[in-house]
Amino acid sequence: MKIWKLILGFFGLIAGLFAAGTVKSKEVKELEGVIKENKKKEKEIVKGIEKLQENKTENKKEITNQKRKLTIHKKKVAKMETAYENDDVEDAAEFLRKFSKSK
Repeated sequence: MKIWKLILGFFGLIAGLFAAGTVKSKEVKELEGVIKENKKKEKEIVKGIEKLQENKTENKKEITNQKRKLTIHKKKVAKMETAYENDDVEDAAEFLRKFSKSK
């Protein structure tokens, strides 16, 4: 009788771990969408920098600011991608909160 209880408890534990895995992937999947949107923003910033560089003498300060913005943006996306690859729910939730505030 005790053996059956142990076996059922073991299978229950495994089922619980699988259930926790499905909840975790939901937040990480949402993070994937945020990463795609941020990659689009990166491309827009690069296009803006290229336009500004046509007339460097007038726009040096603005070009520098845009390059700084691009660097910061790339670092954030890299952190998001590592959280996505590692399937880290806590970091994914944190990035999603920050992203929802910035919109």
